Amino acid sequence: MKRIDSGLLENLVKQILTRAGVSKNESAIIAESLVHAELSGCPSHGISKLSDYLKRLDENLIEKTTTITTVRDTFTTAVLDANNGWGQVASQRAVDLAIEKARNYGSAWISVRNSNHNGRCGYWASKIANAGMVGIAMTNTSPVMVAYGSSESTLGTNPIAISVPSSSGNPISLDMSTSHQARGKITLAHKKGESIPKGWAVDAQGLPTTDPSDALAGSLLPMGGHKGSGLAIMIDILSGVMSGALFGSHIPRFYDDALPQQIGHLFVAMDISTMMPLDEFTDRISQKEKETRNSKPAPGREQVYMPGDLEQKKYMENRKAGVPIPEEILLELKHLAAKNQVAHLYKELIN
Repeated sequence: MKRIDSGLLENLVKQILTRAGVSKNESAIIAESLVHAELSGCPSHGISKLSDYLKRLDENLIEKTTTITTVRDTFTTAVLDANNGWGQVASQRAVDLAIEKARNYGSAWISVRNSNHNGRCGYWASKIANAGMVGIAMTNTSPVMVAYGSSESTLGTNPIAISVPSSSGNPISLDMSTSHQARGKITLAHKKGESIPKGWAVDAQGLPTTDPSDALAGSLLPMGGHKGSGLAIMIDILSGVMSGALFGSHIPRFYDDALPQQIGHLFVAMDISTMMPLDEFTDRISQKEKETRNSKPAPGREQVYMPGDLEQKKYMENRKAGVPIPEEILLELKHLAAKNQVAHLYKELIN
């Protein structure tokens, strides 16, 4: 494990993407989202995704340039078609549009279809919260999880994030997948040669496994049984069915199927000032934060946290000390830098 300056890391990722044929503007959007995930202590959605993205780009499973078209548009809603472009680029457009419409009309719902992996949902929801609004972001994903009571993978990990402003300037942000753990954590464990805990997944025969290779060939388990399963189904409906994207078992698997994924996202923005003055809201949020953080910890616990506290703590630590990157991922970066003629930037990164 080596700590890397986040600015140098973001520049390297941006330059690799640009040399691979992605525009400078789109490369910057993608690179920022990946490095932000690393800074926030979520490496499953960070730099380890870069080689996966570029492999799909090389196989013509994602377009180099994101051409976004508007399918439907009203005062408070819109459906955007990403036309198999970059998920982060389409998401940035959708978030900007959601904020604009919510400022004008109080709230907005923006769907995206025919898209690709867009990083952490919490990253997008927090962008909306930073505009003084309630932000909600969700997406459907590859069918790698079983519905409760099923032995067949018909659901994605289908994450959802909800973010609200706070008086500190750092949004209170819940960001969660509907599986017991995100599949990206299993993929990262596989790349690092590590085992995974019991309860995360089952193998192809439906038996519990701690081997990430067997887990990737099998299925993830929903969090909380029927509760996680039900939430994943509803997110699939809102992100996929309602947007016109693919959904459920119709979505090609990210790592296994040589087809564009055509997934869907949904972004919701609600202007808090339509309910109460923003400063009054953040004052009340401060009370809620104190109530939660100052409550008596359960036996064996040292601290009670608000949603997003740990990610924010990691973010501040990693901005100061550098992003911790495993050797296996550094080797991937080294290879990608050499392949895309920016090896000098990789050397600058690790020195």
